[in-house]
This record gives sequence, C-alpha cells and structure tokens, in this order.
Amino acid sequence: MAAISRPSILVTNDDGIDSEGIAALAQALGRVGQVRVVAPRQEMSASSHSISLSRPLRYEQVKTDWYAVHGTPADAVILALNHIIPERPDMVFSGINKGSNLGANAYYSGTVGAAVEGTLHGIPAIAISICARQDFQFEPAADFAARLAGMVLEGGLPAGVTLNVNVPDGWSNGARLARQGTRIARNVLVETTDPKDRKYYWMSEQMDEQKITPDSDYAAVRDGHIAITPLTLGGTEPSSLHSLSRWVQSFNALSVR
Repeated sequence: MAAISRPSILVTNDDGIDSEGIAALAQALGRVGQVRVVAPRQEMSASSHSISLSRPLRYEQVKTDWYAVHGTPADAVILALNHIIPERPDMVFSGINKGSNLGANAYYSGTVGAAVEGTLHGIPAIAISICARQDFQFEPAADFAARLAGMVLEGGLPAGVTLNVNVPDGWSNGARLARQGTRIARNVLVETTDPKDRKYYWMSEQMDEQKITPDSDYAAVRDGHIAITPLTLGGTEPSSLHSLSRWVQSFNALSVR
C-alpha cells in the first residue's frame, strides 16, 4: 500500500534562522506536515516586503531541511519556492515573531511580508507573532499555529488573503477574527549625539489606546484573545476609477489644446 504523503510546509521568519520562535514553530508544525525552514541568516525585522535587487542572494544548509538565506524574509521565500524546495509547498508559515504586528505596523513587518510573498505565489500563508517585549513564551503560540495550520490545510484560504495572527502575552482566552486596526501610534524620534558630537536618532512609538476600535486586532489582543486578521493584497480600488477619471479627462482635455 502506498504511503500517504504529508502536506509540505515552508517555514520562515524575520528574526533570523537562530530565533527560538522559528524553532518552536517548526517543531509544532511537524505534527501536521513535512516542514522545511528557509529563513534569513540574521535578524531582518521591519524589512517589510523588500527584496534584494542590487546584490546576489546566497544561502547555506545549516542542518537537514534548514536553510539560511543571506537576504530579506521575502528573499528567503522567493529562493525557497524557486530553487531550494523541490516541490511547491502546501503552505507558507512565517514566525513566530518576537513582538506584535498589529494594525498599520503589519505593513512594516518582515514576518508579514514573507507570508504575503507566499500569497503572491498562490499558496495559503500565515504570519504569527507574540505580543510581548521580553520573556517570550512560544509554546502556546506554536500549539495554536499547528491547529490553525491543520484547519487551513484542510479548508484553504480565500484567494489573495494572508492571515495575520497576533497572540497575547500569557494567552488563555480563545481567539477571534478582527479587522486590521487603524494607526493608533505616532512616531517619536529621540535625538542624541555620538562621541564626535554628530547627531543621530532612535525611532520609537507612542501609543494612544483611546483610538482602539472595538472590532480591531488591537482590541482583541487587549481583551486577551488571539487576533486573526485576514489581510488582502489590495490592488485596484474600483470606486476610485470613477472619481479619479475626472482628473484624467481634465488632463486629456488640456493636452489636446
């Protein structure tokens, strides 16, 4: 009797291949499929969906089915899908990220960017993060990831949708679907000087929790729930075609005079 093949899962992240988060995720997902890890050699946090066009990509095998890419998280997924992994995976799973990727900050996230790259290739993709700043407890998030992966592998995802999952610190209160929150923070630049009296800046955020809307990912995590947010790739916004067409018509009218 022929052996039943297991689903193939590509695991990546933006914290680097040596992160404890990716190790916990890979181990948990091994219960539901065949895992191959292709991730950046070093931490690439906040690299968004950037890819390397002006320098060559290199990778090395660090152990069986684990590969370190000298590039961004999106680079790692592209290299995995087009060169390293012999067959098309059934899922791309990115994480477990150290720190939240809520609201507009998802756009900056290399963890989310890597998952979106999977979606661009037509592969069900999930990003998962822990909403903590220290003392990360990866096991609960990893166990949830394995359960979620099983459900997505069985039922699939809508075309063009990436799941962005954020797990509260000390989570024990279920999960809920949530909208991507609007920006509730402002950038803060802290100015200081180096030993040669040259100015430089550290960037941080100042949160305004009064701006949190009840159906947002921020609210879900605040209430102790895992926030599962379906993100779309966007594309053309239909209503804009009509309103902006007046600009084009005006431009064309002026151009033919």
